[in-house]
Amino acid sequence: MEDLNIYIQPFLIGLGVGLILLLIVYIGERTKRGTLKSEIKTLKNHLQNKMEIEAEATENRRKELERLKKENENLRITNQSLAQKPGRREVMNMHVYQKAIGIMTESAQGFAPMWQRALREAEAEVEKSDQGASSFIKKIIPTQIFGGSPDTKKLDSGNDFDSERS
Repeated sequence: MEDLNIYIQPFLIGLGVGLILLLIVYIGERTKRGTLKSEIKTLKNHLQNKMEIEAEATENRRKELERLKKENENLRITNQSLAQKPGRREVMNMHVYQKAIGIMTESAQGFAPMWQRALREAEAEVEKSDQGASSFIKKIIPTQIFGGSPDTKKLDSGNDFDSERS
């Protein structure tokens, strides 16, 4: 039995040292596990916050997209209704004609100078008509009937002087 005591005592010492080391490692791992759990918890909170923020941003983008789609539809309807107003078709035709005339003046060599001269004359006549210098009646009835010559000038109240200063 004494032989057994010799073997048991170092065994018990080794077992005690091993258990103490086991206890130290267990406590160290337990603290690491606690810190890792708390870190995982904070990461989960960060992830949850980020997902909430992204969901809110996505919802805001979706609402903005819906609002813009409605606004686009309203503008399209308004545009169509404005295009259907009286006179709008004539304005569109005038725009098309203006484009066609521009293309024609670029491509036709003999037409351009004549067209430009006719255009200037027509613009001058419309401007005189707008200012009241030449009325519709004067265009229809020749001026010789009224006793005046066609070259007589109408006196203005100084409008020419004002337009030259500006």
